Amino acid sequence: MKITVTSQPIEQVSAQAVVVLHESGGLLAESSHPALARHFSTFVRDVDSKTCRREWFCTLDKDSGCRTHHLLLDSVTFSAAAPLDEPLKMTAARCVALCREYSLSKIAFVVHHKVAALKAAAILEGILLGDFRDTRFKGTHEKRPDLTLTFVVPAELEKEVRLVLEARRKVAVAQNHARALINAPHNVLTPAVLVAEAVTVARKGGMKSTVLNEKQLRAKGYELTWQVGRGSEYPPRQVTLEYSPAKVAVRDHVVLVGKGMTFDSGGLCLKGRDSIYKMNGDMGGAAAVIGAMEGIAALKLPVRVSAVIGSAHNAVDGAAYYPGCIVKARNGKTVHIENTDAEGRLILADCFSRAGELKPDIMIDLATLTGAAGAALGSSFGALFTDDEVLRGQLLKAGGNTGDELWPLPLVREYETSLRHHLADLNNMSSDKSGGGAIHAANFLRHFVPEGVRWAHLDIAGVAQTDRPKRYFKTGGTGFGVRLLVEYLRLLIAKGG
Repeated sequence: MKITVTSQPIEQVSAQAVVVLHESGGLLAESSHPALARHFSTFVRDVDSKTCRREWFCTLDKDSGCRTHHLLLDSVTFSAAAPLDEPLKMTAARCVALCREYSLSKIAFVVHHKVAALKAAAILEGILLGDFRDTRFKGTHEKRPDLTLTFVVPAELEKEVRLVLEARRKVAVAQNHARALINAPHNVLTPAVLVAEAVTVARKGGMKSTVLNEKQLRAKGYELTWQVGRGSEYPPRQVTLEYSPAKVAVRDHVVLVGKGMTFDSGGLCLKGRDSIYKMNGDMGGAAAVIGAMEGIAALKLPVRVSAVIGSAHNAVDGAAYYPGCIVKARNGKTVHIENTDAEGRLILADCFSRAGELKPDIMIDLATLTGAAGAALGSSFGALFTDDEVLRGQLLKAGGNTGDELWPLPLVREYETSLRHHLADLNNMSSDKSGGGAIHAANFLRHFVPEGVRWAHLDIAGVAQTDRPKRYFKTGGTGFGVRLLVEYLRLLIAKGG
């Protein structure tokens, strides 16, 4: 995709289509050109009187004096509940989709606004995420031309717009990478392949990476991870990425942890047919962490960040771990396995132990951990668990700023006793079957958080994938968490820790 920024008059811009958006404050464009001004004023009048459709697509006369032949005007509908600039992103994605229908790929967006950089960045993000198509696994597919985007902005803001667009582009590209990882079927994206993707991101971003294979995992005491993956022909892996910039703006070392189940059959506690076919996406947390690390390195953020990803393929065969076994975690605690489908928390427990060796100040884990989180919050919010009020506020703000929204759920101490077992230190399922599954899972994880570390758990089971087009996302992986984590780090840097 080619992206350019110009301050030319609209009529001189060379594009197959010029797009002008209308917000509650009016059009994001100004022009004294007679043909354009006439269309602008008519559209605003009809939008204000609610007598026109949301989109207005027209072909300009050849003698209009404009270098473009097509004009698309669209109204951005805002909702008080919508995250910052989400409607603008959705409208931009819809406009590009409409242009694609007419085989128009050279498109100009006019953004005459005092905060043109932020508006243009939102438009670009919506386009990049909305235009993403994953056709890798189709036998035949129509080849589309790459988009050429031009942003028409005030002359005094050209430089600022270019810088902001480039930063936003890097994060959106990283998020689309995460979406591609989630979409890949488990026979393509095995634990070894997922870890190789992380290593590639590390190499390109100048990060250090460390990989443990199945033999090393067991030898080093990562018994929980080894047990979860022992029944598969695709052995488990763990990878650590370390991003250490020469100069840092904050003292905090942040460690991100991702659950990377490349397929979850449920093990011997087999999942039902209505959900098992989607379990290649059970590595949405790992994908988000990989995408975030890619974005962090591309932006050269001045903060020390590491990532730990545990990956396994929970399969069923004679060697698979089974209900009723007791396994010792790396931190010395023993876990009774009541349900082999509660495997994600086991993988994360080992990752937390590895994270503790990196001496973090802050640890944030992302995992498609429980269906209970999706049942509680639906498909628009990830569940946020933390006892740290400052960390909670920063993550909620980051989610609101980016559209990766979170909703806080409680870590209920009273429920802790339901995780006890008469033979082991912990049971991997709560004895309380009345509900609260996401809380019980978070309480289980808390037993493995390194002492003194500020911790937040993000259960993204309901938002990592969508089974229908939503906002600017097509069916498949959303990459939820990539923008959220990058924005959180930006807020941390802005505050100086």
